[in-house]
This record gives sequence, C-alpha cells and structure tokens, in this order.
Amino acid sequence: MMLRALIVEDEPLLRAELMDQLRVLWPELQIAGQVENGIEAVASIDALKPDIVFLDIQMPGLNGMEVARHIPESCQVVFVTAHAEYALAAFDAGASDYLVKPLTTIRLLQTIRRLKSRTTASPPPTVWKQVFEQESAPVYLKWIKASSGNSVRLVMVSEVLYFQSNEKYTRVVTMDGDALIRLPLKSLLEQLDPQLFAQIHRSAIVNLQAIDRIERSEYGARGGGGGLEVILKGRTERLSVSEAFTKQFRQM
Repeated sequence: MMLRALIVEDEPLLRAELMDQLRVLWPELQIAGQVENGIEAVASIDALKPDIVFLDIQMPGLNGMEVARHIPESCQVVFVTAHAEYALAAFDAGASDYLVKPLTTIRLLQTIRRLKSRTTASPPPTVWKQVFEQESAPVYLKWIKASSGNSVRLVMVSEVLYFQSNEKYTRVVTMDGDALIRLPLKSLLEQLDPQLFAQIHRSAIVNLQAIDRIERSEYGARGGGGGLEVILKGRTERLSVSEAFTKQFRQM
C-alpha cells in the first residue's frame, strides 16, 4: 500500500530539501501536500488524511504541538525541530521520530526505516499528547471552524471581536463578517485565553483588545441602575454588560 505524507514546515528551503530527499530515499512515498503554517496544516490533515506528517514544531499561527492535537492516532508524526530538547520527551513517550535541523541524509534514512517498520505494526500510542498537556502551559484556542453560508471558515480567535449566542448557535463576529458555530458559550469560554476575552453577559463574550470604551447606558443614567455598555473600535453596535459582570469593568 502506498503511504501518503504531508510536510508542514514554514521555512521554504528546508521544506523543499525535505521533499527532495524523501523522493530520492523513499520513492514509494507519495507526498500528498506541503504547507507552511499550523492553520493550513490542520485543514490539510482533515482533507488529505495522510499516513505520515513531517511536522515542524515552531511555526506561525499554530505551533507543532498544537497541530499534533488534531492528528488522528493512526497517523505517524515525525517532529522537525532546531532544538532536540523539544522533541526528545515526545519521542521517548511514543512519537514516531524526530529530525533535528539541519537535516542529514543518514538521519533521514533512519527515520524512513523506523516509519516503514511501524506501518506493519499497531499504531504507536499517542502518549506524547498527554506529555505535552502535562508539561506545557495551558493552550487556548487559536482558531475556530465556523460556518458562513454554505462554506466553512477557519477564523483566527484573535480576530474575533465578540461571540454572541442564542439557543442553537453562537455568532462569531469579526471585522470581515459573521459566522456561526455550534458551541455553547460556557464551553467556549473555558477554551479562550482569559487575558484576552471576558464574558460581559450570559450570551456574550468580548475580545478585550477590541474594546474602545465602556459607557453607562441610557437606562443607567436615568434610573440609577448603573448599566454599562461596551463600545468596540470601529463598530457602531453597543454591547450590554449585565449586572453579574460589571465589576470587572468598574475601573475602566
């Protein structure tokens, strides 16, 4: 059976070098695709369903450790890194292999032999995912899949101005437009960086960096209710802050 591989590397020269060496040293391997960042990697893994992923650890968007969380257990992962210490723990815990930059032909041949031998055995346990979860700092959502019409968009979470939910969907609002996700606000909040996002209402979460100012609402000015409203940069809508969440904005 012909195996399919995906190369994920943000350095164009190294990406081309790895692809060229694989074609010479392992001609039976089909290079199904090559991408240069973590967001494209997740989308390509979902679309191409490769058997092997050569995965750079340090990349823009999503790093290799974050991408690895989205790789099926049946897929073998070879980490590519300039720092061996980043990959050694994963290798010892069950990852298929790791390659240290700059690549050498001898070391790549060793990796190829290891990959070939593992294709005839049971898929390696993905204990390395647990190692990353235990040893690294909390990893918050960096991107989210959202529906926009008949298509699915990959939205960088940092570009989201606010999330607003109703009974069925959560609306994802960015400067480029709106999209929808099927994720309750409570579950979403647990996955967002609390330094960047805050809940302002039982149905709304706002990006703190998108806030222009906080004002007292018209109702608060007249009736003494103290209601607050969030005004976003470059937007006309005003988001109400419910009483339960006003304390965090009192000093703003």
